[in-house]
Amino acid sequence: MQFKLVGKNISGLTGGCLAVGVYEGQVLTPLGKEVDQAMTGLLSDFLKDIGFEAKCGNSVFMPGHKDIKFKNIVVVGLGKKEELRPDVVRQASAAALKKAKEIKNADLFLEMLGKEVLGDKVAKYLVEGILLGNYHFDKYKRKKETEIEVSEIKILEDDSVQDTVLEGQLLAEGANFVRDLVNEPGNVIRPEDLAQRARDLAREYGLECTVFNEEELKKRGMNGILAVGQGSAHPPRFIHLVYRPQPALKKIVFVGKGITFDSGGLDIKPEQFMKTMKCDKAGACAVLGLMKLVAQLKLPLEVHGLIPTAENMPGGNAFHPDDIIVYNNGKSVEIDNTDAEGRLILADALIYGSNLKPDYMIDMATLTGACMVALGRLTTGVFTENQALATEIKETGEETGEKFWPLPLDEDLKEDIKGKFGDIKNVGSRYGGAITAGLFLKEFVGDKVKNWVHLDIAGPAFLEKPWKYYAEGATGVPVRTLLEWLKGIK
Repeated sequence: MQFKLVGKNISGLTGGCLAVGVYEGQVLTPLGKEVDQAMTGLLSDFLKDIGFEAKCGNSVFMPGHKDIKFKNIVVVGLGKKEELRPDVVRQASAAALKKAKEIKNADLFLEMLGKEVLGDKVAKYLVEGILLGNYHFDKYKRKKETEIEVSEIKILEDDSVQDTVLEGQLLAEGANFVRDLVNEPGNVIRPEDLAQRARDLAREYGLECTVFNEEELKKRGMNGILAVGQGSAHPPRFIHLVYRPQPALKKIVFVGKGITFDSGGLDIKPEQFMKTMKCDKAGACAVLGLMKLVAQLKLPLEVHGLIPTAENMPGGNAFHPDDIIVYNNGKSVEIDNTDAEGRLILADALIYGSNLKPDYMIDMATLTGACMVALGRLTTGVFTENQALATEIKETGEETGEKFWPLPLDEDLKEDIKGKFGDIKNVGSRYGGAITAGLFLKEFVGDKVKNWVHLDIAGPAFLEKPWKYYAEGATGVPVRTLLEWLKGIK
C-alpha cells in the first residue's frame, strides 16, 4: 500500500471516499466543518439525525454532495477532544479504511485526523493505523473475488510531512513483517528455517549473521538449547545478528525466545493450550524485526540480535523431568517441568549476551501464562531493577499504543526456585510464576550488565480475537515500542 500527499485544498479534489473526523458532542474537525459548510450543513444534520456517538473507532458514511466531489463521506469518531492521543488516531484511520472497503470504495482520501490537537505527527499515526489495521494473515486462503483492495491512500496534507509518513510506514511494515513470521505454522518455520530467515535478512540489509549448529552448541556448552531441542527431529540453532555502524553511541543486545512450536515436551500441554503454540517464537521474530528496522533507519547504535531456537517435542530423545542441565557459567538447573522450556534456552543466550558487555540487554519472550493472569492478555510485563528504564519503556508504549506494566523481581520468591539436587529449578510454585521466571533468567545475566530488562509478552504478542486495529493472530509487539525507545538513546 502506498501513501500520497495531495495538499490541503479539498475543493480541487475528487474521488471515491473522503474520511473526516468528529469528536464527542458532534464537534467536527476543522476539515469536517469545511466539508459541512460546502454541503450546506447536511453533514452535521445527518450526524444529529442518526445520533452518531463519536466514540473512538466508530464510523458511519453518507452519500457525497454536488459541492464535495466524492462518492461517499465517511465520518470516524475521535472520542473526547481533550483526551485525544496517538492510538485514537490509529484506531480511527483503521476504521476509516475498513468502512471504505465495506461500502466498496477502493479510493480513500483521509484528512489529518486530530492534527489540531497532536500536530503533524498524526501523519505517522494515520499510516500506522492503516497498515496495522489492514493486515490479515491470509497467505494460505483463497481470495474472494469480491474483496476490495485499496492500493493507495491519499492524505490531505502537503509534502512537509513526507518524512513523518515514511517513518510510520517503516514502523508498521516492520511490525507486519514480524506478524507474518509469527503467524507461520510450525510445519513451515522450524529452527533451521528461522535461521535461514535470519541469513536472508542479513544479506538484504548488510547485517553480520552467525548460526550455531548442534556441534557448535556442544562446543560452547549451550546445554539449555540442546536439551530442549533434543526431542525433535528438527535440531536447534542459535542465531547471532549484528548491526555495527561506525561510530556507535551504545551497544544494545536484544534476545528473543525462538520456540518454533511448543508441545510442552514430555509434560505435554492440553489441546486447548497447544494449538496456538506457533506463537512461541514471537520474541525471536520481534528480534528479527528490530534488526531489520535498525538497519533500515541506520541508527548510530551497535545492535546485537540473539535468538536461541528449538522445537519442544516429546520424542524418544526428549529431555525429562528431574534432568539436570549444567550451563557454561557453572550453574546447574533441575528440570521440574519440561513445559517451562523457554527460560532454559534464554539462559544460554543471556550468558552469551552478557559476555558482549552491552550497555543495555533486553529479552522478550512469550514466557508465562502467569503474566497473563497478573496483567491480562493485552499487557506486557516489564521486569528490571532499573525502574527509570521500566518507566521509559512504559511511557514509550503509551505513544505507540503497546501496553507495558512493571512487575517486581521480588528476591523473597527466589526460595521457590531453589533446587533440591541442582542450584535452581526451572519452575516455582503456582504463585508469582511470572516473577520467579524473571528471577530464573536473572541468574544468567552477568554482573557487568547493569541495564537488563525482561519483557514477558505472552499475552499481547498473539491475540485469539481482534482488538483495536489488530486482527486475530500476531501483533508484532514489542517491536514498535523498542524501536522508538532505541531512537531516543543518546
